[in-house]
Amino acid sequence: MIQFEHIEAENFSGFASIEVTDILGFVHLAEANNQKFIFRSGAKDKQSAPEEFYFPVTQLIFKIKAQGYILVEDFYSATVKKFPEASEYYESIKSGFDSYEEFKHSKDAGSNGSRESFEIAKAAGFVKGYEVFLKKYNTYKLYKHTASIDDCIDNPVKLFEYAQRKNFKTYSEFEKAHDAGYPDSAIYSEAFAKGFKSADDFFEAVQKGFSLPTELDEAKRMMIASKKELDDYRYLKAGNFRAIAFDEHHLLMLLREYENGSKFTLTELRNLLTIEQEKYKRGFSGNDLKVLPVWYSQKIQTEEKLLVFMTKDAEIKNFGTYDAANATYEIFRLNKTKVYVDASNVAHNSGGKDKSVPFFKNLRLIVEELKHWKFRDIIVIADASLRHKAKDTNELERIKKLAEYHESPSHTSADKFLLELIHREKCIIISNDTFSDWQRKDYWVKKNIDKLRVPFFIKDNHVILTGIEHHAKLNED
Repeated sequence: MIQFEHIEAENFSGFASIEVTDILGFVHLAEANNQKFIFRSGAKDKQSAPEEFYFPVTQLIFKIKAQGYILVEDFYSATVKKFPEASEYYESIKSGFDSYEEFKHSKDAGSNGSRESFEIAKAAGFVKGYEVFLKKYNTYKLYKHTASIDDCIDNPVKLFEYAQRKNFKTYSEFEKAHDAGYPDSAIYSEAFAKGFKSADDFFEAVQKGFSLPTELDEAKRMMIASKKELDDYRYLKAGNFRAIAFDEHHLLMLLREYENGSKFTLTELRNLLTIEQEKYKRGFSGNDLKVLPVWYSQKIQTEEKLLVFMTKDAEIKNFGTYDAANATYEIFRLNKTKVYVDASNVAHNSGGKDKSVPFFKNLRLIVEELKHWKFRDIIVIADASLRHKAKDTNELERIKKLAEYHESPSHTSADKFLLELIHREKCIIISNDTFSDWQRKDYWVKKNIDKLRVPFFIKDNHVILTGIEHHAKLNED
């Protein structure tokens, strides 16, 4: 469009006139007739809007109502940019907006027509993403975890301001989180970092006290209702290598804590187990009755079944003897001659943290030293990977002739396997590993490991077993 020069004028007379109602047509007519001058009539001054614009062509006047616009170019630009009124057009220009849509979005958001607020929202993707958001808005309002979203988000700036309060920086982040069901950036980031795939799982985990999706998955699989119950389940399951019923394994765990010579009747054993089982019972909403959880399997819930277990089970026999005549079970374990060797730790000749190459020769030297101290029941426990890492595998056959050599079960660490064995057998272990990690999570290990662990030192085929003389004396008794 050509730039017109505007001339202030009074009313015209003596000419026929045509009133145009379309500013686009008015400008087109002016340009077609090579008009460079537009007359303004009825204006107070040059900064005020006139009543009408007009221009003459021969003996004919073409005119149009000014509708509040100061210049024809303003009228034309406002119409092209879809401004409904001159006041909004000039307010928009003053605020720095270039389109009615942007100006309206900003004004409706309560930003007083501030272009700055709108541009920030636009740069963060909220203007471009707004139409997509509107299609999902009702879904967000209906979903239980995002239902707290503000009502009446009717423009991009309001959406941006809401997202800011929830710590989202971009529309992309906002959309991903809300599509997944997360109402807040911090919650979404935490859930994503921990590996949760859905908001339902995350909020269920939080409610029940779980930290990781693996814990929630395990709890669902075992019909477990809380983190405490999961910890109880894992604690009981940890040493249950034989996969016997939980009440049987539970009783074995309890009997491990009693000294040699302790005696129990079947009724006392039943009471002992019943009291401990109370810690594992849980109730249901609306019911005061507490029961053992579904995962807690039972086989010795009657005295008859308990008697069979006490007299027939192989492991219970290792703990003591049932005297049928007196109907009592006596704790009695011969453990003075047995010793376990932490194979990986000894092979590396370290505290367990060394990256050095392991040698079976170290194991042979330890076993020979134990033999020197009159120990005969020597069991070496190793990870399956040790024989693949050691360089002197020819030594392995020599070790097997001097002692028992076993590998820990698959999917079970040698440390865990060893600690379960010494817990059960109450015998010494040769290792420089203090098992500090296990001391933090297993009270029995923390309480007893220092009494049962014998540190070692190997140099130039010479072995020192610190404190072995005390255990060797017991061995002689």
